[in-house]
Amino acid sequence: MLQKLSNIFILVLLFNSPCFSQKNIVIDSIKTLDEIIVTATRTQRSPGKLAIPVQVISRQYIRNSGSQKLIDILQQQTGLVLADNPLGAALQGYPNPFGAGIQLQGLDPAYTLILIDGEPLTGRNAGILNLGRIAIGSIQQVEIVKGPATSLYGSDAMAGVINVITEKPTYNKTNAQLHYATYNTLGLTVDQFITTKKIQLQLFGNRYSSNGYDIDKNIYGKTKDPFTDYSFNAKINYAINAKTSLDISTRYFSETQFNNYLVYTGPDPQVVKGTTVENDKSIYTQLLHTFSDKIMAALKLYASGYGNNATVYLQETNKLFEKVFLKQTLIKPEIQFDFGKKQQFISGLGYNHETINSSRYTSEKDLSSWYLFSQKEWHWDQGINIVAGARLDKSNYYKAQINPRVAFTLPLNKKILFSASVGTGFKTPDFRQQFLNFTNSLVGYTIFGADELSNGLKQLKQTGQLDQQINILPWSGTNKLVPEKSTGVNLSVKYTPEKSSTLCFDIFRNDIRHLIESYNLPFTKINNQAIFSYVNVSRVFTEGADMNINQSLGRSFTVCAGYQYLIAKDKDVLKKLEHDTIYKREPLPPYNTSIVNRNDYGGLFNRSKNSATLQVNYTCSKYHCIVNVAGSYRGRFGYNDINGNNILDDSREYAGGYVMLNSTISKKISGDFQLQFGAENILNHTDKLKLPNLSGRTFFMNVNFNFSRGETNDQKKINTNNNQKQL
Repeated sequence: MLQKLSNIFILVLLFNSPCFSQKNIVIDSIKTLDEIIVTATRTQRSPGKLAIPVQVISRQYIRNSGSQKLIDILQQQTGLVLADNPLGAALQGYPNPFGAGIQLQGLDPAYTLILIDGEPLTGRNAGILNLGRIAIGSIQQVEIVKGPATSLYGSDAMAGVINVITEKPTYNKTNAQLHYATYNTLGLTVDQFITTKKIQLQLFGNRYSSNGYDIDKNIYGKTKDPFTDYSFNAKINYAINAKTSLDISTRYFSETQFNNYLVYTGPDPQVVKGTTVENDKSIYTQLLHTFSDKIMAALKLYASGYGNNATVYLQETNKLFEKVFLKQTLIKPEIQFDFGKKQQFISGLGYNHETINSSRYTSEKDLSSWYLFSQKEWHWDQGINIVAGARLDKSNYYKAQINPRVAFTLPLNKKILFSASVGTGFKTPDFRQQFLNFTNSLVGYTIFGADELSNGLKQLKQTGQLDQQINILPWSGTNKLVPEKSTGVNLSVKYTPEKSSTLCFDIFRNDIRHLIESYNLPFTKINNQAIFSYVNVSRVFTEGADMNINQSLGRSFTVCAGYQYLIAKDKDVLKKLEHDTIYKREPLPPYNTSIVNRNDYGGLFNRSKNSATLQVNYTCSKYHCIVNVAGSYRGRFGYNDINGNNILDDSREYAGGYVMLNSTISKKISGDFQLQFGAENILNHTDKLKLPNLSGRTFFMNVNFNFSRGETNDQKKINTNNNQKQL
């Protein structure tokens, strides 16, 4: 079987079989003239030569916003929705209490791959990555690829990729920022570039802390506990000779959160206090060699380690109440070759070795996989561009996966550009879905990963937690999960009536099969608490349309507006509705039961049918001021089932829509100093149960310092050579 798949892979690479594909460029906010995009094709490309849907957030927009949180920047972009639903069902059907992530094209955060400088961020909790681990101050730009990107990036890229690209040291400069905000939030950032003829060095440091906030005074403790973050980055580029360079970058993040809350271990609640320490560190090296003006090679090695340790004590007795730990590592060597210039061909191979050790697993677990990828680009003078590629992944747990993607752009005339793309994606079951062995000490329920289910049930019987009369034989064999699979299609039309105006309209569709969901076993423990595990059951789809308008009004005003319409539904539910086999029961007396009809079905939980964004930027050159206003609207979304059928079919199961409005004014005091004043969540929208991540209206002030000596002529030549073909 593996040999057959390998042959198919080679055929795809050599002949680039004619599948469909798409491209679409959404220009967000202020775009630099020399903007280069690398994520969509793994090569440097200008937006006009891309055949893949990409959205770019520029450094200038990030700076003008004054924000300290990447997640706030992301949710201001069309089609990117903050997904935080502690009690509602996520796409995987499992309650998600681990904070907020970004939902892309209607798919949960677990299906979007987060990269830093092209390498994956590790340490997901229930599919959510803490984006607070990424310091804003070092970001050059953020690139968002929409639709399956598995053909280049492998698992977890079913919905797309968000690549956070940090600055490269190009000339001597020093940046610093002081930040103060509501809740005694303090931030200090220092960024130093040092360059010589052969060496470019960057040193970056950030400290960020807050007293936390509390939006529900009726519950003991704070909604968000106090915390302190530290981030450090170092990056060095060494020009070994005219054809060879070495890049080394390191990153370190540490957060200490100070916990204080109530637990119920008996008739009376008890206070527990302690800390949760999260740390993330990585090192990346790349040896880049140019054989000729048409052949390059990059040898890369990436290593990442993530840890999360929580320790809490009973306040009254100082007795240890709970200690939870998680340690995850990733080692990823890779080599990539680039051939040609205009008609470029890239190919590469790599290996992933990932391990995890946690108090919620019976032992240390590991996943290993190797992969091959290749991609061919064609560019014609008429503006026609085609990209075709595929990737082969083989894991030690699962069968080989091959995922192709094809994309093209076709100018209909000088003002209208049509694009299309189609690709497949996959997501391997994560460690939690396979190996989890967890019992909630407070509530009592138990969750087993599919691989642990058989042994876990036997253990429950042996320890007397399961009735001896219960037959566990149906779950005593092998309970293997298979990877989730998807097919994504994107169609786009970009209309540019003049240089100062752009209109983009996009249509997308994603079909997912073998979706992994949690389920209740048909029996409980002797304490009547449920037992959960995971299984491949569902088929879902998401489809919709995005529209973006970018308009410059003279030299002072820039307006960007976007809208997304989304439908996300379960195909199996739709089939049952056609046959009138789904019922709902009123939660209040007399508990009437009725059949659910198709019109009642609202789709997947935590999806908004309508969402919109608006960004307005005003520059006053005379007074050296910049005013930035950003608004986002999220329509109502399903929150929690109340009638017992586990689908969204009742108006009482929705959370209401809301508007987020932020504003910043920046004033240049001198050539080196700038002051910023801003407010976030100006309308003061809060929802203590459904949106605990929203803290209410906050105010902030930034003092920015920038000193640079510019580039010498020699440095300009060095930087030009080093940046020509960074992979």
